Amino acid sequence: MAKQRAAKASTLVESTPHKKRNGGTKKGPIITASRQDARCKRCPGRPLRSQCIHTKKGQQYIAEQQALQSLREPSVDAMERGSASASENDERPEISAPLTGPEDHPTSSASATVPSTTFPSISAPGTPTSSSLLQETASILSMTSSSLAQLTLRTRTTPSHPKPPRTSAQNPYHGYVQGALRGTEVYQIVRGHSLPSPISENTRLVKQFTNSINAIVEKCEGLSKQTGCWLFIGAQHATARSGAISYASPRLRRDAAAQAGNIGTQFSSITRNLIQARIQDNVNLQQQLEESRRHAEEMEHAIAAERDSQRLLSQQLARYQELHGLLPS
Repeated sequence: MAKQRAAKASTLVESTPHKKRNGGTKKGPIITASRQDARCKRCPGRPLRSQCIHTKKGQQYIAEQQALQSLREPSVDAMERGSASASENDERPEISAPLTGPEDHPTSSASATVPSTTFPSISAPGTPTSSSLLQETASILSMTSSSLAQLTLRTRTTPSHPKPPRTSAQNPYHGYVQGALRGTEVYQIVRGHSLPSPISENTRLVKQFTNSINAIVEKCEGLSKQTGCWLFIGAQHATARSGAISYASPRLRRDAAAQAGNIGTQFSSITRNLIQARIQDNVNLQQQLEESRRHAEEMEHAIAAERDSQRLLSQQLARYQELHGLLPS
């Protein structure tokens, strides 16, 4: 009880006393206690919740106390006296099952805080600690709350899916960028990700192109500003109705303004011709499709006329056979 009172007194928080504004009297200290330092209403003797079996902190405290008791070696006096003294055995707390209420077992709070777990029993004074007891005690100490917390943290931090391989010059997992040149030679650029699938819907295609090319042009401007490089880029999609998008760096426009303008004009002419050719190809394909449909309709009409003529011939043949009394073969 003295240890419990000391533990309770160490956790109490005392507020700073202050004076009233109207009067000169002082307020007394306000003392508040945490939830863990409150008394348990379920255990007999009303022990502290931090030392009670009904809380996690209390269970941890009981397990640690039990492990320390099992590791405690017998004293020299106890070994000399042996097991003849029954009074010393009564003073040492026993390990018992958890109590259900104060009506059935009116015992002290020290015996009520023992958990109903299979801990090794405390050896009587004078009995040497066996190897099996040490093994059980070691297993109990290894399963403390800190070990369980570390095991839980290690399990949560373990990735559920393996990480994809990282691409590099030694391991070009996704291959190289196609179409890049350095002068007249192929320039190998390791592709950092897999190529996306083509977009078939025209509305999504135009939106993706606009958003991506705007971001690319912005990056090109930042690169040309940082490095002062000569840079030109042009882009156009196949279903565009407006002009091509092009960008020339400030240094290229300053050092070769006419040539930079010619590059942009030439690129715009190329893309416009390609779009017109694509439109013309579509027109030609549409004409061929219409001609094929018209030819198919003519063939259907010819087949229908041939069937009509065959039906008329069959009717005439049946009439002649009836007139001449001939049976059909």
